[in-house]
Amino acid sequence: MIIELISIGDEILRGAIVNTNTAFISRHLLLAGYPVARQTALPDEEKALEAGFREAFQRADLIIATGGLGPTLDDRTREVAAELFHSDFYLDQTIAEDIKRRFGKISVQVENQATVPSKAKTFPNRIGTAPGLIFSEGGKTLILMPGVPKEMEPMFLEQVLPGIQQQSPVKEKRNAAQLFFCLVHEGLIDPHLRTLSKRYPAVEAGIYPAYGTLSVSLRSSDKKQLEAFEKELSQQFSNYQYASKNGKIEEALQDWFIKHKKTLAFAESCTGGMLSMHTTSIPGASEYFLGGFVVYSNGMKEQLLGVSKKTLHSQGAVSEQIVLEMLEGVFKKSAADFAIAVSGIAGPSGGTEQKPVGTICAAIGERGKPPDVGTFQAFGNRQTITLSTTQKLLAALWRKVEKGIPAFPLSTGREKTRSL
Repeated sequence: MIIELISIGDEILRGAIVNTNTAFISRHLLLAGYPVARQTALPDEEKALEAGFREAFQRADLIIATGGLGPTLDDRTREVAAELFHSDFYLDQTIAEDIKRRFGKISVQVENQATVPSKAKTFPNRIGTAPGLIFSEGGKTLILMPGVPKEMEPMFLEQVLPGIQQQSPVKEKRNAAQLFFCLVHEGLIDPHLRTLSKRYPAVEAGIYPAYGTLSVSLRSSDKKQLEAFEKELSQQFSNYQYASKNGKIEEALQDWFIKHKKTLAFAESCTGGMLSMHTTSIPGASEYFLGGFVVYSNGMKEQLLGVSKKTLHSQGAVSEQIVLEMLEGVFKKSAADFAIAVSGIAGPSGGTEQKPVGTICAAIGERGKPPDVGTFQAFGNRQTITLSTTQKLLAALWRKVEKGIPAFPLSTGREKTRSL
């Protein structure tokens, strides 16, 4: 079975959002024994969508598409798919009642989201409003899911993937493993993968970098070779490897904090609450995460966290002295056992020769102990700078608590750091 993934949305093509859906789907399909042959991104435009679907069906047996299922005027995926399969629409009362129960009587959205193609089977969306859809005809299958990751991910794991496994069971079961690493560059792991691939030729290895983390997937029909490959790679990079159900560093962090009954809080400037958002995106975060202070302006840094006006004037808001004072303020204002404080220049403006765009200062510490503080350089546009900063700081905290490794330096080799 040939599988192709399609990501739909102008925001993806413009680079306005980071497309994590394809990585998530590809990873879980591969572990289940279904490699993905191709990934494509398409705009929210009817002719382009139709042409893209038709081209994909010439190559693939199964197409999994995400995005464009919402109630707004630029969501056209359902209509295009229905046209391709010559399907009319009907109002599904079960979906309508479920939406009303969870979101209230927002009549326009209810009717829109509950109106589905008659030739499609539906997947319930327990998080949002848009149901998933599956069309199947003439040996070709099209699966449509919402583009919002928090809606798509549970739908895929709980409904879509089990359905694929039931309808198209893997004929030759291949052993698979996935390893997750943080704060290590792919350029450091890749040479070891090449060496191990020569030693264990029956193992297929793939490396998938992300912001602050990367994953390595292994597949082989030879279980002994795969286990030996995995063991050697894990031993070589044991200080960087973490365990996570879905590959997220925030999951590994949550597991540690809950296990050790410790609490956490943040003081965020340049990340604008993203540290808190990533942390609370995992169910159960309330067991350890106390909250965060988003102190974007100098005034809020002073008022909420007691940062010194004198230090702000002499050192600037993006400085190690400021994040240390922010960290101290978190411990004074909360009962947290651990905390992260961060301030930086996300851009596109605000940089100087001494502190260019992407300059990040951060402090990570445990109550009553000397904190770690460092300055590092993040790269890319505003979104990628804040995202990579968030992921790296969560990873640095995880390495500190789990491995006993100082939070700084990170893995880039560019940081100026010190422990107090």
